[in-house]
Amino acid sequence: MNDQDIFTLWKSQDQKIEAIMAINAKLLKDQISQKAKKALGGLKAEKITGIVFGSVYLVILGALVSLGVMSGNFSGNYFLWSVTAIFLINLKIFSDYIRHLVMSLKIDFSGPVAEIQPQLIELRLSLIRSVGYVGLQLPFYSTLHLHSSWFPDQANLAGIIIQSVITLSFTAVAIWIFVKFRPENSNQKTVKWLMSLAGIKEVDRSLAQLEELNQLELSN
Repeated sequence: MNDQDIFTLWKSQDQKIEAIMAINAKLLKDQISQKAKKALGGLKAEKITGIVFGSVYLVILGALVSLGVMSGNFSGNYFLWSVTAIFLINLKIFSDYIRHLVMSLKIDFSGPVAEIQPQLIELRLSLIRSVGYVGLQLPFYSTLHLHSSWFPDQANLAGIIIQSVITLSFTAVAIWIFVKFRPENSNQKTVKWLMSLAGIKEVDRSLAQLEELNQLELSN
């Protein structure tokens, strides 16, 4: 075997090694992409579940609002106004659930990382903003049982004070949630924990997998 044969054999083996390395790199990229896609699966399942149960809840609330409107008793009807407010807020939340599900389904994890990351970040920011609206309904749950026929005129002082404390407390919590749930506060412990319940944890996992894939592409 002369030098030319050895060189040809070496070049052939080198090409085979490069081909194997390219295949392995692609398989690793595909594996990481699938992990990123799977990480977002929990969010999709949560949104689908929320849409199913949310639609039932909205039908119930809508029926209560319709019955209240048909009764024609608007003045001092705490129940009607409370249910209407809860219905409208939940309608907003319901529309957000649908929008977030559509956003997550549109993400193509087989595409470039540079295109996927902005979509996930946009989804994350939208989730954070949406959580703020969930708390706005809290004060209205504390006024469902009230009626102008006895409150506040027929209520004793202790009852008025207790009701005021409860409603004001719920209002304070609602305002705190609405104000605090901003991207710049996402690292605060309490806010971070509450955000994780809204599916943001799944988006962060997906982003972490994509960052790993991005580093892999940069190293190749």
